[in-house]
Amino acid sequence: MAIPASIIIAGLIATILIGASKANKEGNPAYFQQTGKKWMRLSWYYIWCILLAVLIFWIVFQFIM
Repeated sequence: MAIPASIIIAGLIATILIGASKANKEGNPAYFQQTGKKWMRLSWYYIWCILLAVLIFWIVFQFIM
């Protein structure tokens, strides 16, 4: 359970770092328009992935035990 959680957290951190990088800001100045919608949508993706991973692991562990 710790491995998938750490992968998800690492992905979240990498996404934030890439989104806020200087090269990204210089490459596309319009990127930071309507950031609230983009971050909210990305956050929902992460929430659904976390819930789905927990559900899958719960189901798998029910069959193992």
